[in-house]
Amino acid sequence: MEPEALEICPYDPNHRMPASRLQYHLAACRKKNPKRVKKMANCKYNACHVVPIKRLKEHEATCVNRTAIDDEPFNLPKVISPSLEPNEKPSNAANQIPDPDIWNVVTQET
Repeated sequence: MEPEALEICPYDPNHRMPASRLQYHLAACRKKNPKRVKKMANCKYNACHVVPIKRLKEHEATCVNRTAIDDEPFNLPKVISPSLEPNEKPSNAANQIPDPDIWNVVTQET
């Protein structure tokens, strides 16, 4: 069994520990170094990546945990509700049958 690679604590470079323990170590180290915590920020792709705020954009641009999906904008379809005339009352929803193509609902004819 190979020994696990050691990671360096971003809050104290003298601290080195296996990557599997880094998350727990960071939580404890944050409490001990409150002044340093204010100058650091977490990567949005991996919370264990803690870098100085000044270098955050640079890190996130080259982060190894970044994927192509992270760069794609969300293109969600717009939902347009039917407009009603000012004096028109909404119809009874129980009498409406949704379009089966939209809702994937199968209706049975009797």
